[in-house]
Parts: sequence; structure tokens; C-alpha cells
Amino acid sequence: MEDYSKYNGEGTQLRKAQLCMLNILVEIDKICRKHNIPYWLDSGTLIGAVRHGGFIPWDDDMDICILQKDYPRLRQYLIEELPKRYQLSDPQNEPYSIKLTPLVKDTYTYCNYPLACKQKSQGLWVDILLQIPAVPMWYKKCVEKLYARVFREMHHFAESQGKPKRIYVAKTGLAYLAYPLAYVLVWIGNYWAKKHYHGELMHTWDTYHSSRRYEQEIFPLSEMDFEGKSFYVPHNVDAYLRRIYGDYMKIPDESHRQIHMDVNSLKFFNTTPS
Repeated sequence: MEDYSKYNGEGTQLRKAQLCMLNILVEIDKICRKHNIPYWLDSGTLIGAVRHGGFIPWDDDMDICILQKDYPRLRQYLIEELPKRYQLSDPQNEPYSIKLTPLVKDTYTYCNYPLACKQKSQGLWVDILLQIPAVPMWYKKCVEKLYARVFREMHHFAESQGKPKRIYVAKTGLAYLAYPLAYVLVWIGNYWAKKHYHGELMHTWDTYHSSRRYEQEIFPLSEMDFEGKSFYVPHNVDAYLRRIYGDYMKIPDESHRQIHMDVNSLKFFNTTPS
């Protein structure tokens, strides 16, 4: 069996980051269970749970899904009940948030992530992927190319990249001009999906992710161990993952194992960083 310790062996920066993200997820899980808000592990986090019993050894993020209709309640409870070190970040409270996906960040950590350089916290985080009724994927792919770009530019994407002021001002202005069209196309898509809903879900319009999720594969939720702790997962995990990823149990070649995080930049604080 292959030794994966070169990626996330005990004491490595990546392993420390993984354990920090695990602690964030534990707090989210507590709040969701307390208030009966369904969520489930998704993407590489779910593959890791099934294939490795925890993190994929080279994985440097965590993803969970919830239904968008449940997010307003979850948002309120996260703000009220998260421990002090954790911070909810979404477009409502973070003007430099370049996507709709909410994040829960650990403000006692630091990770060099250029697109977050102007945000309130640049700590490690867990993604909360919002699921909405699905439209045909050709429509989502077409519309989100416009909507996602407009959304990002309206939320200072060019400025976060360090573009000259005249560039980001021009891009922001163009985004505001294009926004009415993008909004109408998204509204049409949402109306279409609700009128013809058959239990199919998709990520929100800003994600560039076109795989469907099916309620019949998700609910009722099951539980699975992840790093020695129990979290919610789709009840038909195999069908869920196989449809999205194919043979998800196959270990990718080393050339396809990517650590996106700048692990050398990671810092861990015992108290709130200044």
C-alpha cells in the first residue's frame, strides 16, 4: 500500500491545516444538528470519507452542501453560535466575496490566498455549497459564464487581483451595465427550474460546476466516519459519487494530485491575530 505521509504526515503544514478545517466542520455540524438543518459532505471531502476514512491525503479544502432554502436559518445560527475564532463570510457581510458560496473561516489562522487579500480574514475555511433546483445543464453553462463574471467584477475581482485602478473601475462599470441581463437570465432559469422540478439540484449560478445532485440519492441522509468523527452524507453515496466522478475509488496518478494551498504561507495563532 502506498505511503501517503509525504503529503499530510503528522506535523506537516498540510495536516495541521486539515485538522483546523476539521474543527470548523465539527462546529458547523453541531449547529446543524441542534437546529435540524440538513447538510452533507460533498466533492473531494465525500470521496475522502469513503476512500480514505478522512481527508484525501493531498486535499487542502472541505466542502459541504445544503439546500439554499435552508441557508437563511443556518446563517443566523452560525452568526449567533459559532465560537469567537470562527467567522461566517458571504456576500452579505464581505464586500470582497467573489462568489455566492458561504465560507466559515478560522480567524486564528492565515493562508496566503491572493483573491482573499482584501477580505476581513484570510484564514482557513470550509465551503458551504448552496444547492438550488436544476435547469438543463446547457442553460446553466451558458448563463453562469455571464452571471459569474458579472458577480465577481461587481465584488472587486479585478481589484483583488491587484489590477490598476483604471482597469478595475472599468470592469466594475461594465459589470453593473451587464447585471440587468444576467439577473433576468438567472430569474428565468430559477422560474423554469421551480416549474419543472423533478428532484434535481445544482450548485448556484456562480460556481462553474455543472454536475447535478439528485434528492433521491441524498435523502434521507446517512452518517459516515470522517477522521474519527461522524458527519452526514448522501444515503446512496456510491450512486452519488459514481455519477459525478466515475470510478471515484481509483487513486489518481501522482501527476494529478494537486495541493492548491500555499502551505509554506500557513500560520497558526493561539489568539486572534492582529
